[in-house]
Amino acid sequence: MDTAVPLPTLYSIRGWTEPVNPAYVTFVEEMRSTGVDVVDIYVPPTGFRDLGQWAGAVLDRIRGEMDPSVPLHLMTYCIGGNLSLAMLHQVESEGVPIEFVAFIDVREDPEAYRLARGIDSLYLVPWAVRFRLLLVRLTPPDRETLGPVVASVLRRSVRSVLELPKRGWRSRRRRAPATFDEQHLTYPWEFDAISTPVRLYNTQSSIDRFATRDPSLNIGKFLQGGFVIRFINGSHENCIDPPHSTELIEMITSDRRTVVAGSDVFR
Repeated sequence: MDTAVPLPTLYSIRGWTEPVNPAYVTFVEEMRSTGVDVVDIYVPPTGFRDLGQWAGAVLDRIRGEMDPSVPLHLMTYCIGGNLSLAMLHQVESEGVPIEFVAFIDVREDPEAYRLARGIDSLYLVPWAVRFRLLLVRLTPPDRETLGPVVASVLRRSVRSVLELPKRGWRSRRRRAPATFDEQHLTYPWEFDAISTPVRLYNTQSSIDRFATRDPSLNIGKFLQGGFVIRFINGSHENCIDPPHSTELIEMITSDRRTVVAGSDVFR
């Protein structure tokens, strides 16, 4: 492979503040130290009506930074992937050329997991959205029977009642104030599929924990343009920390060089 192939600027979309997730900021700095031109894009989530508005503000920031004649290269991690998914739908509608997208351990929580954890109640997801999510559980190809779905709803309902004396209505004491705004915008959002191919850099531990039989961590259902899964070392929390970060940076850079050289797997 020709390592002299010049690479475009890589725009890193961050979903959390630096105090909440300092490891990803350090990861970007480590990537810069290897000679990669990375621009950190962070827009606070406050003041937006929904995830689409937040994603639009992120896109505006990127427009202000990028050269429109150069194809877009994007990288994101964790909840930044959900934000990027909403943004990529807007980018595609504008016809902006996208050459490379890296999702680092980005997942979409299954409907049953959200119910079991009380996530939709915690982040004020509208009842109409919650009902549609339950219907998804009854829909092929991974359809569950009615009995287990109803039973899980009843279990969650009983658990919520038991939590009332300890945590209050909607379990507000379970909320982390530093991350509430991001989650409050993300969980009610119903994503549209995108046609841009995406590389998914996923840890096995996340696959085992969050994505039964789905190594794409469930995010693949939105990627109609296709995706490649690259298995990376570590867990969700430390895959971007040394020593795992070194191999991950090399992998992403190598994949970008392949794309720029014209020998991309999607061509």
